[in-house]
This record gives sequence, structure tokens and C-alpha cells, in this order.
Amino acid sequence: MSPPVSAAWQKQPIVIAASATIPPYVIEKKDTGIQLNIIKAALIEQGLDNIVVIYMSNKRAEQQLHSGNVDILLNYAGKRGAGIYPSQPVLSYKNVAVSLKKRNFTIETINELNNKSVLGFQNATAYLPPPFAKGVAQFASYEEVVNQRAQVDRLMKDWVDVIILDERIFHYYNNDYAHSLPVNIHPIFPKAPRPAYFNNAVLQKTFDKGLLSIKAKGKYQQIMSGNH
Repeated sequence: MSPPVSAAWQKQPIVIAASATIPPYVIEKKDTGIQLNIIKAALIEQGLDNIVVIYMSNKRAEQQLHSGNVDILLNYAGKRGAGIYPSQPVLSYKNVAVSLKKRNFTIETINELNNKSVLGFQNATAYLPPPFAKGVAQFASYEEVVNQRAQVDRLMKDWVDVIILDERIFHYYNNDYAHSLPVNIHPIFPKAPRPAYFNNAVLQKTFDKGLLSIKAKGKYQQIMSGNH
């Protein structure tokens, strides 16, 4: 008989791989953030408190998950092969298009990005619905950046017409921006549920139990609202 999951994993750290550039979901300097704190809380709820967080690019993190060097991955853009197990949704991202109000753009569909200069986040064409990737050829220009603070900076300097990013991430950076201008937020994408990804089905199922438990106890809601 195999030992309980808590006994099996408490002997060694559970390693979480995360991108360092997605506040308020992940904040590297403090090893905190909404998404990271939910995952930690769900594991701790199941008695798994030996947790290590390491930071790397999404592409490298996917490779490390497949090779078994990390146990949990926050975001996965590639095509999942055998042996990768997504959890129940940890939370949902709300990707939006953002433009300066003074430009007076009407953007209600992806097609209305045509002939505009667009700046997306890293791997946006993989994360967003397929019509976005197909439509990129019709944009006046399209780039992706790792540093999402740079997206806000370029928009406020009027260097691009539209930026594509999660709404919470936009507000996080915009609130700290010294010369912020009024914007229009265009909700042209559906909400995107984000599970955590595991390379062990037992650990994934254990995590899901912890996630359900912290929701029932109100801990999940406290983390989402920042009261934790």
C-alpha cells in the first residue's frame, strides 16, 4: 500500500514553478500574489507545507514540469502531453484590450483590432482564443513582451494603439504609473479559467481537495479580496 500523499511529499519540498512578471497573481519579491497564495493555501490545507517557489519563463517551466524537476506549474501555454494533470480552476483571468480614451476606438470584437498596432503579453497567441492568433496578420503591427509594465508604458506614451493583457494586471501597473491617462477597457475575450498543472495525478487530486476545502472555509474568498 502506498503511503498517504501527505507522508509521501512531506519528506521533500513541493516545487512550484511560476513566472515572476504577473502581479497581482504572482509577486516574486515577496513570494506572494493571489494565484500563488491560493495554491499554497490549498496544499497547506492538505498538510503539505514544505513548499518552494522558483521563478522562470513559461517555456522553461513547462520543460521542467515534463522532466519532473518541478511539481506544479501555474500557467501552461503549450499542448499538454501525457502525464500532465490540470487541477480544478484556481481562478479566472480576464484578458481585455485597452486603448487610450482620447483615441475613441470602438473595439467590440477581435476583428476591430485590424489595422491597429497591438502589443500583447508573452505567448498571448497561445493563451487567447484561436481567432486572435488568426487575426494577427490583419493588425498594423503585433509584438509580444515579457514585461507587462512595458505594455502600460508604451500605451501611455501613445507608442501603440492597443495593449492586450489581463485586467487585474493592467490595473496593478496602471495604479503605479506616474503619468497615467484615461483609458477604455474593451472586454473582447471570454474569462479564462486557470488551473494549476501537475505531473502527478495523486498530488493533483490532493490539491483539488484542498482547494475545495479552502473555498468552503472562506479562506479562498479572503485571498481573492486581499484580506489574508
